[in-house]
Amino acid sequence: MSADRIHGDTANLKSSQSRALQRLGERRVPADRVISAALARDLLDLSHQLGRQLGLFIDRRGQVERVILGDAHSLSLPEFARVRGALGRLRGVRLIVTHLVPDPLTREELADLAKLRLDLVAGVHRGPAGIQLDLASLTPAAPGAAEVFTLRTWPRVPVSTLSRDLSTRPDDETPPPADAPDLPIDFTGFIRELEAKLVAATTDARAEARGTKATALVIHGGGPEVPARISELRELCRTAGIQLMDLVTQRRPQPDPRTFFGQGKLREVIVRALEQDCELLICDPDLTPSQAHAIADETELKVIDRTTLILDIFAQHARSADGKLQVELAQLRYMLPRMVGKGTAMSRLAGGIGGRGPGETKLEIDRRRAKERISALTRRLAELRQRRDQRRALRRSTNVPVVAIVGYTNAGKSSLLNTVTQSEVLAENKLFATLDPTVRRIRFPEDREVVLLDTVGFIRDLPPALLQAFSATLEEVADADLLLLVVDASDPDRDQQRAAVEAILGDLGAGKVPRLLVFNKCDLLAPEELAARREDAGPDTFFISAIDRRSTFPLMHAIETHLWERGMIERAATFTGDEP
Repeated sequence: MSADRIHGDTANLKSSQSRALQRLGERRVPADRVISAALARDLLDLSHQLGRQLGLFIDRRGQVERVILGDAHSLSLPEFARVRGALGRLRGVRLIVTHLVPDPLTREELADLAKLRLDLVAGVHRGPAGIQLDLASLTPAAPGAAEVFTLRTWPRVPVSTLSRDLSTRPDDETPPPADAPDLPIDFTGFIRELEAKLVAATTDARAEARGTKATALVIHGGGPEVPARISELRELCRTAGIQLMDLVTQRRPQPDPRTFFGQGKLREVIVRALEQDCELLICDPDLTPSQAHAIADETELKVIDRTTLILDIFAQHARSADGKLQVELAQLRYMLPRMVGKGTAMSRLAGGIGGRGPGETKLEIDRRRAKERISALTRRLAELRQRRDQRRALRRSTNVPVVAIVGYTNAGKSSLLNTVTQSEVLAENKLFATLDPTVRRIRFPEDREVVLLDTVGFIRDLPPALLQAFSATLEEVADADLLLLVVDASDPDRDQQRAAVEAILGDLGAGKVPRLLVFNKCDLLAPEELAARREDAGPDTFFISAIDRRSTFPLMHAIETHLWERGMIERAATFTGDEP
């Protein structure tokens, strides 16, 4: 066996020990057996001699593919050249790992079994009863479970149970446990039957797939807003098409400056995520570049934060050219300081005078291209802003007032626009379902017109990258004659959401624009609760159901009255709601 098939730190080994590792790689076991007793004995002897754990990857033909050298407590497995098996297919190799003490399989070893889709994991150790094995494999999960696969472990068994044909067992040999027929004694038949079950389970699960599996990590300082914040993160995941398998919270004043959750807690969460076959870690609040880099060093899972999640939702929902450009600009501005590389290992060498040395690294090239793209997008958006300014000036010259609908995301702004203008703007029960601003004209009696503007929904802690990229669109709000601040009356977090919207309006320079407060989704409130809220409401507060046009009539009267009092339009006839 060549030395390159030995994985691990061999720098301090004697030449005889290195040769012993190479000889292990040349061994074979019967294809229908998990491991032979002789190989288990030699593997354990060498492991104890080195004082380090050893592991073997054995393929289904019984050939040792890799020898893995770890430390006294763990193994670091090599990467596979081929991707994980699809449609329930397993990796085609089993892992045999030595334990220097008779401990059961660790959580890390079980996580490797699940994440790498290994055929089997066997822990070999020497105890009072001789050499024994701890076994684990994947098995289809129960119907209705969130996971497709689950882990199965067997009671500890002597190595002879799985290394010899039971039909030839001597009379004086210790009999196998009562559940021996369930053990992978005939490994070839066992793995064939198991894989057929896994393929069937995976096929069924794919038909019901609900998106990428993820684990969320949330740091909070306590307080009444925590449940609403967690609920909002779950809703963001649902909108992005992410299946949130687990959400882990930690109460502390600030995230750990290096690993966000702390080294020990982070490793525990990563193991749990691997056990659930997650592909993604989502962190809230946002990660610093150094935190993102440190977490990426701990795991091969993809790591994102709340802002990245929101940007992904925006990218999914952008339809217009303006929206797509603004989303791309926001993504580039956010990712630019988070571009990290591996030093001069990624350098491009250039010869000749002035070209000696590491040259321009791949990281520098990526950053330069990102900056160039940001500059190009900024120029393009400036041109689009100029066109919008021209359209606004044209509207001003015709004395057509502008009413902007603003509010928290998923408060029902697009539904209100559809109802009062008889439009068909996309309106879904999702966060940021409507991204591109929509302008519609509404005609009052006596040919009086008002421009109704639907804007992108706001959210607490709106990422600065988004606010900056969408400034050209959101400036329409500051230039409006009247704001309709829409609040979801059925949301327990409505007061905090309203405060977040008010704060963002102030940042946009729209804090002094007159507004009407509109509580939407009142059909979801109990009659007595709605009556109590009406009693406490001010004169500029309205209670509607955006899907019921008749409930919007008082609001339309108020819009007409308000604009007339400010001299924007002449006093029109009474609004009946019968006009288109």
